[in-house]
Amino acid sequence: MKVKLKKASSGEVNLTEGSILQGLVIFSIPLLLSSLLQQFYNTADLMIVGKFAGKNPMAAVGASGALSNLLIGLFLGLTTGASVVVAQVYGKGDREEIQDAVHTSYAIAIVGGIIISIIGVLVAPTILGFLNTPDEILTHATVYMRILFLGMTPILVFNMGSGILRSIGDSRRPFNFLCVAAAINIILDLVFVIIFKLSVLGVGIATLVAQTVSAILVTYNLMKSEREFKLDLKQIKFHKHIMVRIFQIGIPTGVQSSVISFSNVIIQSKVNLFGASAIAGYAAQERLDGFIFMSLNALSLAATTFSGQNIGAGKVERLKSGVRLSIALSLVVSITLSVLGRVFIIELMSIFSNEPDVIEVGATAFRYLSAGYFIFGISEILGGFVRGAGYAVPPMVISVFSMCILRLVWIFVALNIWFKIDVVFLSYPISWTTTLLLNVLYFKFGNWRSSFKEAY
Repeated sequence: MKVKLKKASSGEVNLTEGSILQGLVIFSIPLLLSSLLQQFYNTADLMIVGKFAGKNPMAAVGASGALSNLLIGLFLGLTTGASVVVAQVYGKGDREEIQDAVHTSYAIAIVGGIIISIIGVLVAPTILGFLNTPDEILTHATVYMRILFLGMTPILVFNMGSGILRSIGDSRRPFNFLCVAAAINIILDLVFVIIFKLSVLGVGIATLVAQTVSAILVTYNLMKSEREFKLDLKQIKFHKHIMVRIFQIGIPTGVQSSVISFSNVIIQSKVNLFGASAIAGYAAQERLDGFIFMSLNALSLAATTFSGQNIGAGKVERLKSGVRLSIALSLVVSITLSVLGRVFIIELMSIFSNEPDVIEVGATAFRYLSAGYFIFGISEILGGFVRGAGYAVPPMVISVFSMCILRLVWIFVALNIWFKIDVVFLSYPISWTTTLLLNVLYFKFGNWRSSFKEAY
């Protein structure tokens, strides 16, 4: 039932009214800062363990990332699906459906987190062995990965709660919660690694504690809200009609994320063939890459929320300007970060390690990837608008082809011809370019436009 919702608080942005550029900028800034902060405290693990525990523990932390991303990708996709559904019902002003969406979202996060934790803890050592993980880092990598998987429920709860807040235009409070979590994570990293000499175990525990705190904060905030999206722990359950809608958007998005993560797992296995120095250098570059990736992903999330709210409100005329302005913002962010990264790449790599071979691998990887970040950014914006309209399958199909199948074909064929780590790095800009071309074609001519042809 559509009703008049309570007036938005000062921290919320209504993306269906007012200046599009101002709304996107105000909404995106906390998202960008949140993404950068989240990546920073993930990076702190690698920086501190690399500086104070050595190359092998650093490589162990780096080798664990791709596999954990693979297993959590599906459920993080469901958080995207939930945020789109909440944005659409919020745009319509349907109080009852907002409540159903909030409580179904939390049920998915809790059950999904438990499932991933069990699977991850059990399969971690086996899969690390399959990925050619060197023996000298296998024990450390297994310890770190198992601790990460124990924290899957807090990760999913925080992401789901943050997604709910973003859907109603509030990107500020998730940022505040991350500030607290980041401070806790970095302080505990330093204490556990430098004082107690716990190495990989220490950074893993620090991350687990920080993630748990952030999940508690976002959940408490939703419980204390007096708005229509108020969370009642006793009401957390699956509502079939909402769950179906979340799955329709979230499963394709999650499959897309998982399949891309799978290609990254294979890429990690190829990097592992080049030894501990290559693994450590590649891991350091991945952390820098993460800052840019998370920034562009934040803009994509803003595009998804903008699209969902305006389609829910029936204001499709705003979409055209929103797309153009979102792409402009993405270009500014991607080009600025890429240029700064290339200028200071040696200094940035030196933060992680003092070893020249590690620094050189990381710097080389960043130079290859930074040439294509602006391409990736535009592609993410287009995909975000399409997903916000409720069409998650086409972006999934495009990504599976370009960023998994094509990427793996390149890796296996080209690496047999030219066995250099540069071949691995080239797979990214090649696959991003193909993804953009296909996304542009679908965006211009795809069936997602059928509901609002007058705007396009």
